[in-house]
Amino acid sequence: DGIRDIGVTGVQTCALPISDPAAPAGTLADFTRWVIAADYSRDGRLLVTAGGDSLLYRPGDVVLWRVADGVRVGDCVGHPTAVWAARLSPDGALLATAGYDGLVRIWDVATRQPKHDLKKHKGWVRSLDFSPDGTRLATAGEDGTVIIWDTTNAAEVKAVTAHAGPATCVAFSPDGKTLATGGGDKLVKLWDAATGAEKGKLEGHADALWAVAYSPDGSRLGSAGADRVIKLWTTSDSKEYATLKGHKDWVTSIAFSPDGTRLASGSLDGAVKLWDIGAKGEQEGPPASKSSVWTVAFAPDGKTIFVGTHAGEIGRAHV
Repeated sequence: DGIRDIGVTGVQTCALPISDPAAPAGTLADFTRWVIAADYSRDGRLLVTAGGDSLLYRPGDVVLWRVADGVRVGDCVGHPTAVWAARLSPDGALLATAGYDGLVRIWDVATRQPKHDLKKHKGWVRSLDFSPDGTRLATAGEDGTVIIWDTTNAAEVKAVTAHAGPATCVAFSPDGKTLATGGGDKLVKLWDAATGAEKGKLEGHADALWAVAYSPDGSRLGSAGADRVIKLWTTSDSKEYATLKGHKDWVTSIAFSPDGTRLASGSLDGAVKLWDIGAKGEQEGPPASKSSVWTVAFAPDGKTIFVGTHAGEIGRAHV
């Protein structure tokens, strides 16, 4: 099936801080900033992007866009460093973001004001995820810990010493019972989301992990990282289902299509690849970016993939 219409817009680097009145772009097509993370609301009406300048210690960006026309509808201002993770809650009411300095913030989407600041991680927080019911938030830190928080009162529910070295990625299973994490120790680990007990360990990657993602039905778990490969695992028995090769640099982001039949992957090599889960093979994908790809996200209707890059191109590809 492949790509029928590509809508990726090339842009130039902009070094203005987000607070400067000349900096904000009115539409997604005009946006010129480093996009490290992105997420769609479940109803497909809203897209959030996060990032900042390529310098990690400059103020970070969190921007909300109306999907229908790409218009910028608001900003969540306040991260002092680049924002590396952003996730909307299942009901779309909350937004969680995390910065290079370790600050995790929960925002009220309607008002774009912060509700809670979560400040326990020491150092970079690379990844976070809401539980399916939205009552919990899991965060993964450079300090090797994964913390589960109560989203209503910001209380710490459980802290897990997850990895030797940084904990780089985290994802809740669709049923909310399992938490998958990846780390600098080359391992994918599975945890009981209620108790924090370790349930399993998936070995096979040759370098640090950068991304983990569950298929919508929970039958597969995808993992990817600095070894340039993507592995798919069968969750019922934790066995390897497939190894997908083709990227020429670190794989930074993976996302399953809403129907679970395809996987999108983005890499520092600039490529965005589409994979057929059943055939365990590569499909035709969008043209390669001129700069590193940091995030890929399927729209809820499965027809569009958002691609965020390092100060080169951002856009949406219709698939």
